[in-house]
Amino acid sequence: MKKNIKKVFVSILAATTVFTSTGPALAAKITVNMPYSIYENVEKHNISSGVVYEKIMRFTTSGWWNINVLRIDLLDPYTEIKGLFNPNGIPNRDKVSSLVEKHDAVAGINGDYFNYAPLPSSLGTLINDGTIISSPIEKDYALPTFFIDFLNNAKIDYLDRSMVATNLSSGKKVVINAINKVTTNFEVLTLLDKNWGTKSIGNKFHSDLVEVVVEDDVVTDVRIGKEAVNIPQNGYVLAVRGEERKQGLDQFAVGDPIDLKLATSPSTDEIKFAIGGGSIILKDGELSLTNINSQGNAPRTGIGISQDGKELILVTIDGRDKSFKGVSQEMFGAILRDLGAYNGLNLDGGGSTTMAIKPIDEQKATVVNKPSEGTERLVVNGVGVFSNAPVGELSYIKVSTDDSNMFLNTSRDFTVKGYDEYHNPVAIDKSKLIFTHEGVEGTIDGNNFKALSEGVAKISANYDGITASTEVKVLGPVRDLTTDLSNFNMDLNSERTLPVFNGKDKNGYQAKIYPKDIEFTTINNIGTVNNGVFHSGDKSQAGVLTAKLGDGVKNIIVTVGSSGKLVESFESINNIHFSPYPDAVKGSVSLSQDVKEGKSSLSLKYDFSGGTGTRAAYINFGTGDKKGLTIAGVPKKLGIWVKGDGSGTWLRGTLKDSKGKEHTIDFTKNIDFSDWRFVEATIPSNISYPIILERIYPVETDSLKAPAGELLLDGLTAFYPPTLGNVVMPTPSSLKDDKNVKSNVEDNGFTFAVAAEPKKLDELVKYDASSKIKARINKSKIAVFLNSVSKEFSNGLNNYARIDASSGYKKDKHKEVVFISVNTDKKGIRATNASQWNNLKNDLSKIQEDNIVLFFTTPIFGDNGFEDKLEADLLHSYLVEAHERGKNVFVVHGGSYNASDLKDGIRYISLNTKTPTKADEIYDLGIVEFVVNGKNMTYTISPLFEKPGVKVK
Repeated sequence: MKKNIKKVFVSILAATTVFTSTGPALAAKITVNMPYSIYENVEKHNISSGVVYEKIMRFTTSGWWNINVLRIDLLDPYTEIKGLFNPNGIPNRDKVSSLVEKHDAVAGINGDYFNYAPLPSSLGTLINDGTIISSPIEKDYALPTFFIDFLNNAKIDYLDRSMVATNLSSGKKVVINAINKVTTNFEVLTLLDKNWGTKSIGNKFHSDLVEVVVEDDVVTDVRIGKEAVNIPQNGYVLAVRGEERKQGLDQFAVGDPIDLKLATSPSTDEIKFAIGGGSIILKDGELSLTNINSQGNAPRTGIGISQDGKELILVTIDGRDKSFKGVSQEMFGAILRDLGAYNGLNLDGGGSTTMAIKPIDEQKATVVNKPSEGTERLVVNGVGVFSNAPVGELSYIKVSTDDSNMFLNTSRDFTVKGYDEYHNPVAIDKSKLIFTHEGVEGTIDGNNFKALSEGVAKISANYDGITASTEVKVLGPVRDLTTDLSNFNMDLNSERTLPVFNGKDKNGYQAKIYPKDIEFTTINNIGTVNNGVFHSGDKSQAGVLTAKLGDGVKNIIVTVGSSGKLVESFESINNIHFSPYPDAVKGSVSLSQDVKEGKSSLSLKYDFSGGTGTRAAYINFGTGDKKGLTIAGVPKKLGIWVKGDGSGTWLRGTLKDSKGKEHTIDFTKNIDFSDWRFVEATIPSNISYPIILERIYPVETDSLKAPAGELLLDGLTAFYPPTLGNVVMPTPSSLKDDKNVKSNVEDNGFTFAVAAEPKKLDELVKYDASSKIKARINKSKIAVFLNSVSKEFSNGLNNYARIDASSGYKKDKHKEVVFISVNTDKKGIRATNASQWNNLKNDLSKIQEDNIVLFFTTPIFGDNGFEDKLEADLLHSYLVEAHERGKNVFVVHGGSYNASDLKDGIRYISLNTKTPTKADEIYDLGIVEFVVNGKNMTYTISPLFEKPGVKVK
């Protein structure tokens, strides 16, 4: 018996992850060295009575730690912890966010390790309100369990179990090995009840599986190799094959009374909730590894208990990401301890790691961590946090808005929500709200504030004497106006809500702008704008919608109406074939004489009863190497006739653009019709033409639905908008940097130049081009090089001082300018040398001079920028802090082009530092020249070689 259990346990472990497994005895003392913390930000939110959510973003010398924490007050009478699993049965894995919603929890995390085959089930325990949902493993091979009693005393330990069914007719006893978990060979006796689902296993995997159905403590059926049977609501099914069958279930007959005794130690009578885990990673304040050791840095999920037992700490930490690297299991134990835990249990991690919260005033759960697979993994179970606090009187209010910045002469809407003392939402009468403002001039109309002067505005709300406030920064006039929308197509006499626009002020600070604050004009009478909604005209034509505010101008090309062109008539299926997703889906394509136009239509027959989760039936276009259906020109929509089957499935398509990127389009989200209808799909505006239609397919995402039917398709049509022709549009705005100008050097002023040595340039262009570069650099008092300079190149330099910005971190100073050099050759500060961060932070906080110039060897933002985008954003935030203390901050970095960008007061200047490989690349070489006159600094970016002036051999 024990041998079988051990074999089953080991096979389950092999199916889950790569790790080592130790015995339950505690290992030797473990120590870890916590990495140095460079930066940390903590946000705290009350989501219900006794439950606080914390988001901790900690940047360390080992990378980012995205730590999400739920702190549960175990003394709070309105808070409860329970297990989460799919109400349709344990094998029906589900997303944590979906489990939180289905159980109406306020928060949840993923739970126990689980195996996939032959059907999903957890490795360890799951108990809710004293009922065993999933049984513990036999104690000799047990994994640790977190459990909490009915007095909210929490503990992490190993559970034992005793599970016996006695045939009262014969006195025969059979030992049950597992409840609601299965193994591949089914050679250990398993009990399946309503928590498993509606159906038993049947002959799905083995033709000799014995299933004994027990209802109201009496055997009602004995089945061998038959189809799955309904599991009684007030009963269970015992299933086994092999030797266990001969020793037990063969002696059970219809009508036999059965006495079932299921027990655990500690007793289920004392257990309110229990869930299994992988290893005890924190024991009485000391790090430990008791069982599963999932090695390496990875995402983690765990449960911690405070030393006084009053607080439960649920934690996730992300990994397998360019920013979030994850941590070892040992380090995770140290993090739990750092967060206040005294005992801790490691739950399933990796791609399973998920935390979702759903405050009581929200209908949908929000995933607050970053799952490593890009989306939530379906899991078997989870830990749910529940609140049953009564709704009380209004205790406090919150004021919020959609952007912390706004522009002069624009408006911002503010929202107020009310809560009771338990953080339940409380409805408020908006007519009783009184808004006031201070700090700037402005007007308030209801919940809308219009700013009439620059500065920081404090907006306060008063509701029957209860007040709250928030601040918004009012920027100066708009210099540039942008939106992601560059063009759109509309039907005749239709409406489209315009997007929120973004503006920039003279320093590159950005803010949202509501369409109602913008002046709109049109060219060619394409339509009108009213209250942020564009109303198209009654004629098919193209024109321009121009948005203007301050100096900002944005043109959007608008086409009204379109003409259709038949793309596929489905008169043949030679270039069309069917494929399923997943393989269990059945289907086929053929021609049908039931047509909308022409002689035939395409028939798609499909059956989604096979497989689980998302299922699709693909109609693929093209054969062999020529895949897809090429759509000529620049269509904006695709349309097709569909004879539906009322299945409620979703009809989608896949396009591939000229860059190889795939785009999903929607023809209809619900085929709820059975007649012929013409459905249309809008082609994404960011697509790169020409395009190819790869496939059209119905899809079902709900595991509970298994539609099967037939769809007919005919007359696939592409719709082309009218062409614009030659029109004169207003000149669009672009932000011009006031400091990017040529200036003269005043008395006591100085100049410095930033350049890079182009290695082996003279050899490439066959003449002494380097001398010209050095002559240009020598015109400046100080020379800064973003790459290392050879001895040969340096021989001709005679500057007062020279800075090698590639040699590592250092700080230099001349008059009112501080120069800081940072090496980022490995696409980041930390990745290159993490110690540079501490120096940079200290220097930025202490600099007294007015001007700071920083040099980086590589770009910070963009495709070739820092690999860790969060590190780039953090750097920017420190630079903005310096700017807002009155410093002029310039950043010059190496790159592949010469340009500048003004962002939130910081000037990012890119200098081409690529080594030329072709002679004509000499014209891409540039130089950045600064003029410093006291506190005032200006710069220019110039080519080192003008094309007409250089003859390349």
